[in-house]
Amino acid sequence: MPLRLSMLTDPLPWVFLAAVFLGAAVSRATRRTANRPDPNRARTRKWVLCCVYLSLAVLAAVGAVLVPGSERLVRRVDGTLRLVEPLVPWVALAGFAFTFLATRFRKSLGIPVIVLALVAVIALGLFFQSVRAFTGETEIATVKALAVADGRMRLEVQPEGRPSEMVDLDGDQFAPVVKVVIFDDLWVFLGARTWYRFVGLVSFTTRSGMPVQSATVWRLVQPTGISEALWARFEEYEERIPGVKTVQTELVLKKARSLGSWSVRVQNDGGVEVVPLSD
Repeated sequence: MPLRLSMLTDPLPWVFLAAVFLGAAVSRATRRTANRPDPNRARTRKWVLCCVYLSLAVLAAVGAVLVPGSERLVRRVDGTLRLVEPLVPWVALAGFAFTFLATRFRKSLGIPVIVLALVAVIALGLFFQSVRAFTGETEIATVKALAVADGRMRLEVQPEGRPSEMVDLDGDQFAPVVKVVIFDDLWVFLGARTWYRFVGLVSFTTRSGMPVQSATVWRLVQPTGISEALWARFEEYEERIPGVKTVQTELVLKKARSLGSWSVRVQNDGGVEVVPLSD
């Protein structure tokens, strides 16, 4: 199995970082302070740094869970969690042993403290950047159901930055029609957001537990987001454009209820969600 070292697509570097900081924390916790000129001050400094390293270890472990590809770490099989990636314990052991020995016996092994601090800063920066990139979203519209009865819906739709419109549709479910350009994870990590074009709503009727599309649709006179020409160009050449993961049209069905309100959101890393709003 090849060892992938990208912190953007593989959890192993994050596991290594977590073990590094854990080793530093254990090394600091086991350090003696009785023979220091000021034992009380040395003891306080020891436990403060130990807590800092433990916090960094937890953050790195969370990064290993959030990064794409984290499903390779563990998997539930027959109701029990099993380790999927065989390199995890060895990577963790290597990081822990290296840092513990290097910091616990600095005079014999030696490791500049500044290197550890630099690694901590880089790890924290990457962690918070990944959180911002992969959990961010953009609200493109809100939908409120004014009335839902007798196989009909009356909705108030307000695209972002536009006045609201009253929409009458058949059925009991609605689905925003959103054309999206989704970028690769690397570009999302660097700050790219999914491009979208919100074009309208379609409706569905629930029959025997299955949604069946109704004949009524609602189209925006001027769709929001990127232009149709730009989206069509990306759709035509999506395989040739570097950094583009996919170009597609999203339909997310939502069952309408009277006086319910929803927010239509596009995720930074792709996908459309229809999220209930609190009353």
